[in-house]
Amino acid sequence: MVSPTTFRRLAIGSLVAVCLIVLTGAAVRLTGSGLGCPDWPSCYQRQVTPQLSFHPLVEFSNRLATVALTVLIAATFLGALRRRPFRADLTWLTVGLLGGVTAQAVIGAIAVYTKLNPYVVLLHFLASMVLVAIAVMLVHRSNRDYSSGPATRLVPFAVILGGRAVVGLLGLVLIAGTFTTGAGPHAGNSGGQLVARRIPVALRDMAELHSSLAMLLVGVTLGLAVALHATPSPERVRRAARILCGVMLLQAVVGYTQYFTHLPAALVEVHVLGAT
Repeated sequence: MVSPTTFRRLAIGSLVAVCLIVLTGAAVRLTGSGLGCPDWPSCYQRQVTPQLSFHPLVEFSNRLATVALTVLIAATFLGALRRRPFRADLTWLTVGLLGGVTAQAVIGAIAVYTKLNPYVVLLHFLASMVLVAIAVMLVHRSNRDYSSGPATRLVPFAVILGGRAVVGLLGLVLIAGTFTTGAGPHAGNSGGQLVARRIPVALRDMAELHSSLAMLLVGVTLGLAVALHATPSPERVRRAARILCGVMLLQAVVGYTQYFTHLPAALVEVHVLGAT
C-alpha cells in the first residue's frame, strides 16, 4: 500500500522531472543539437549510443532524461493505483501523464525524421506545457481532498471567470511565443547539419503579437489579483495571485531583454524556464 505522503512525493518528483525535460529539450534546440542524433530511438541506424562529441551527447542526454521521466511517471501511476485511500481523480491524472509522455516520444521521433519540421517542434514544446499543467494539478490535488463533502466556492464567481480568462490567455501567449521562436534564429540544428526550415513569418511581427498578448495577460492577471484582495478570499489564493503576477512581470522583463539583445541562447533558456 502507498500512503498519501509517499504518493505526494512521487507527484512532486514527476513535476520536477517534467520541468527538467522542458528545460533540457530547450537546451537541445538552443545549442543546435536537434539533429545530433539523426535517428530514433537509436542515435544512429546501427548504434544506440552517440559519438563522444557535443551535439550528439546533448541530444542523447535529453532522450535518457525522457526515459527516466517515463519510469518515474509509471511509478507514480502504480502509486496512484495502490494509494490508500484510493482516489480516482489522482489516478486519471497519472494516466494523463503516461499518455502525454508517450505522445511526446512519438512527436519527438517525428521531429527527428522530418529534420526538425518547425511545426512538429512547435507541437513538441506545447505538448510539454500540457504535461507541466497536468503534473501541477496532480501535485495540487494530492495535497487536498476534493472528493468528500459538498463543494465550497472560495471566491466570487466573477473571479473564477477571470481565472479561466487567465488560463485561456496564457495558452495563447504560449502558442504565440512558440511561433515566435519558430520564426527566429534558433532552429535546433548547427553547422554541418541539414538546415532546419523556419516558420515563414517575419520575426518582428510574431514578437509584437506575442508581446501584445503577454501584456494583455499581465493586465488581466493584475486585475484578478486586485479583485481577490478586494473580496473576501482566502490568503493562500491571494498569495498565489501575487506570486503569479511577480513571475509574469519578470517574464516580461526577460522577454523584452532577449528581443532587444538579439535572442542570446542563454536568455531564451531563462525565458523558457519562466514559461514553465
